[in-house]
Amino acid sequence: MTDPLSCSTQLTSASGVLSGPHSGEARVLTEAQAGPLYRVVGYPLFISCNVSGFANADAKQEFEYRITKPANPNIEINIISTTDQTFGYAMYSQRVRKKEITLTNMSSTSVIFKIDSLQKSDEGEFDCTAINSEDRFDGTYSAKTTVKVIDNSLSVSSPASASLSYNEGDALTLTCQASSNTVQHTHLSLAWYLHKDSEDEAQPIISVNRDFTLSPGRGFEERYQAGLIRLDKIGEATYKLKMAQLELSDQGRIYCQAQEWIQDPDRSWYSIVQKAAEKSTLTVVPDTSSLVVRILAQPTTLQEGQELSLSCTIDAQNLREKFFSVAWLKESVELARIGPSGIVSVGPEYSVRAKEGELRLDEVTPSDSGVYQCTVSEWKINSKTNSQSQTAAVTVTPAGKICLRLSILNPSASSRYAVTWHLQQKAENKTIISSNRDALITFEHVEPSQRQRINMKRSEGPSFELNIGQAQMSDRGTYICEVVEWLQDPRGDWIQLSTVSKSTTLTVIDKVLKPTIKKAVGLTPSQQMTSCFIN
Repeated sequence: MTDPLSCSTQLTSASGVLSGPHSGEARVLTEAQAGPLYRVVGYPLFISCNVSGFANADAKQEFEYRITKPANPNIEINIISTTDQTFGYAMYSQRVRKKEITLTNMSSTSVIFKIDSLQKSDEGEFDCTAINSEDRFDGTYSAKTTVKVIDNSLSVSSPASASLSYNEGDALTLTCQASSNTVQHTHLSLAWYLHKDSEDEAQPIISVNRDFTLSPGRGFEERYQAGLIRLDKIGEATYKLKMAQLELSDQGRIYCQAQEWIQDPDRSWYSIVQKAAEKSTLTVVPDTSSLVVRILAQPTTLQEGQELSLSCTIDAQNLREKFFSVAWLKESVELARIGPSGIVSVGPEYSVRAKEGELRLDEVTPSDSGVYQCTVSEWKINSKTNSQSQTAAVTVTPAGKICLRLSILNPSASSRYAVTWHLQQKAENKTIISSNRDALITFEHVEPSQRQRINMKRSEGPSFELNIGQAQMSDRGTYICEVVEWLQDPRGDWIQLSTVSKSTTLTVIDKVLKPTIKKAVGLTPSQQMTSCFIN
């Protein structure tokens, strides 16, 4: 209800608008709220009245209220006075004694006349009279307000049952019918309320005012902004509430309430009647399925070039009866998604393969380090009912590069060289890569998948360089470079002049490959081998 004590009102006097004392006109002016006021039977009536122009402006003024009714417009009936408790006639005295009708001073020169519950017989013209406190009459001492008492034609109902039970996360849809047959031009506002057991008063969930503006209630703002709470008007009289995901805190008595508004002559809007539908008790059952998401990164620490596998597992009751979507994200960037229908979509940022909730990144680089998130959402029809996320941190360390170089000092201009690199691990000696005197490269004892990270190149000098990228623990051991010098005789045939070997040992310290040069006996000064390790 609008508080009439705080609303601004237009006032009228019995003799119309009078000019001030400086114009030579009367100085006392009594004004009351302009009518006609249309009010509903059974609801309150408030009329404000004030007086000005008395010589002692600070003196408290006394007031009286009377009524003339349409059936007998010439007969004034006393209702109430601020000075005389016996002022009212019999038909009003009992209501005055019970304080169902009051006249309250708001200031020394103004009062509020109130009837708690209007009766049909209260219709008429109300007269507010300011009692003259001076020894002469000079001005207007009374003002009239016409009041029309109309029937309550507001109808509000909801087809919801008296008891409602939903699971946590379920969607709730309720409808409310609100209409009025008032002859006068009125507007309706409507709100859905929730009265929680732990609170003294009901709180609005969402409302639409008389100007059709939607407003969420306190505590429901975020869900409204997220589109989880809606209020739609369907047709002329139906208002539909939709709460997409019920929370445990939504439990309580839920109902709709409408208010009917009329515009008074002073252009202000006044709520003449309000009515609520029957309340429904809403019970929200906790979701015992408790969707649990677990993420597993294998491994969590890996070297550049290795494969990263991320898996996401879901635990929930009745798993086969539910639909889920799985999204993989790395620092807010979506990598891949599996929709509730099983359709896989891959983000443009990474080259990935997603299968059955598993994400694989081939040949990771240090830029793949970071926090990966698996978000699982449960779906019912077209709405998301639950969502859980888990994260895992992954660290990718840069891979070391093995660089071993053998240089030929003071080479013969007519000689050619065949070079073979061997790796000795424990008692096993295996050939890795060879280059014959015609510079033809061949691999031995190297898996095809590993050959792309191993190469040998020849440079001026000449020198022969072995490069192994993405160094791994399995690359440790003693590397032996075997060089065969070939010389072409005058007939064009190629008498192998000598074979020489040099070696270097790569060891592991704190899980990082480090080279250690190991001298070999029986080497001639014309060959030299150096090693480098780039981490």
